[in-house]
Amino acid sequence: MMMPANFTAVNSEVVYGGADLFTILADTTAPIWNAANVKKFNTNLITLISNSFFKKTVSNTLGVMFGGNWGKDGDKIFGEEGSINQNVFGLWNDDHTTRTDDMTFGNKVMQVLGMAAVGYTLGTTDAKVGFNDGVYGINGKL
Repeated sequence: MMMPANFTAVNSEVVYGGADLFTILADTTAPIWNAANVKKFNTNLITLISNSFFKKTVSNTLGVMFGGNWGKDGDKIFGEEGSINQNVFGLWNDDHTTRTDDMTFGNKVMQVLGMAAVGYTLGTTDAKVGFNDGVYGINGKL
């Protein structure tokens, strides 16, 4: 009797009466997908998310703080009129002159997760120097 090339998946099907897709994938990729691969995948995923949220997050937090008009009578970060509520959670018309609505709860959660990815990445990797490496500053790409 010849053994099929993917014996584990066939064995799961016969012994367990039908395995789900994730079990079959885990069984067949186990020799090539180890803990180091999972860690690298997660790190890369968080880095990609952080890269896409970095400019908006830094601009609406540190950019407001160091913009020269932060405080009681000027720009705010938190609250109804704060930069996070207005610029991160708000929906605007095409020319960004009129706020049209708030994001849905699910989208707000995803925005917060994106901002958390920025914080995580800033805490686990080295920041680059803008004038030397040509990367991001307080208000975006230099």
